[in-house]
Amino acid sequence: MNSKNLFTGGVLILLGILFLGKEWGWFHINWHEISRLWPLLLIYLGLVSVLGKTNRSATVITIVLLCIAIPTVIVRSCQEKVGHAFDDNGIHIDMDDDDDDNDDNNNDDDTSFKGSKQNLVEPMDVKIKSATLNFKGGAAEFDIKETSKDLVSANADLTFGNISLKKSGDVDNPSIDFALKGKTNKIDIDDDNRNKVDLRLNQDIVWDMNFEFGAGKADFDLSPYKIKNLSIKTGLTETDVKLGDKVDNLDVKVESGLTDIEFEVPTTAGCRIDIDGGLNDKDFDGFIQKNGHWETPDYDKATKKITIKFEGGLQSLKVKRY
Repeated sequence: MNSKNLFTGGVLILLGILFLGKEWGWFHINWHEISRLWPLLLIYLGLVSVLGKTNRSATVITIVLLCIAIPTVIVRSCQEKVGHAFDDNGIHIDMDDDDDDNDDNNNDDDTSFKGSKQNLVEPMDVKIKSATLNFKGGAAEFDIKETSKDLVSANADLTFGNISLKKSGDVDNPSIDFALKGKTNKIDIDDDNRNKVDLRLNQDIVWDMNFEFGAGKADFDLSPYKIKNLSIKTGLTETDVKLGDKVDNLDVKVESGLTDIEFEVPTTAGCRIDIDGGLNDKDFDGFIQKNGHWETPDYDKATKKITIKFEGGLQSLKVKRY
């Protein structure tokens, strides 16, 4: 018995179990899960090439791989069928917990799939001169379109999940942590099932802003705010950001996956764009390419400057002036 015969026999046994289970209704065959095991074939071929077809070590390792692959495929296939069975009977079992803060803040209570409206406020203190906003969100539509007399206010109309707002740090320079959390695996943002979050900030202080969100949509009008540093990390999103000229130097850093992102920058400020990574489509109207950068014609002489650095595999990037 050599590893080649064992591997071939193991594959036939695996397929036999899967088709038998399908015929008897034990589980639903998830061919996507099976296709994800294709790297095992490369591992097997590599072992045979290095150790030889009849080497006992290759045989042992092949057995181990099959012992892992077969239960994995069966368990993953059974998981979907069991999940549907529980859902059909009105039972929801959640094995995931993406609340890593482990604190007793009541805002972190799970409201998944219940639907809720929330309003959270962090009052303004006259001692505050500057602040840092750390924004983390899941699948939702996020808007920043109006300012607030409070330090931060958040209004959410949620189909699933909940929002939290926490303040920490120094009295005159606090950190504000905003988060949208929910326990769900499959989320569709459409007209019938949409999370909407409206965030409003105080415009009288200086901000550092860090945004991180996954699937969804973001529409941020940041033109009224005094921002020194702006960081945006996105996944599969559509993001529109309008910047202002309230400070002399604004540094913007964007890390993104496959997404469409558009910036508006004021004509009263010079702007420079740097790109590191793949980019399928770019539109920099009113910019000129110079020394590896894209700049507005007045960048060197401008008293107010905006620097935008992009990293990642952006699908579409647009920067326009207003």
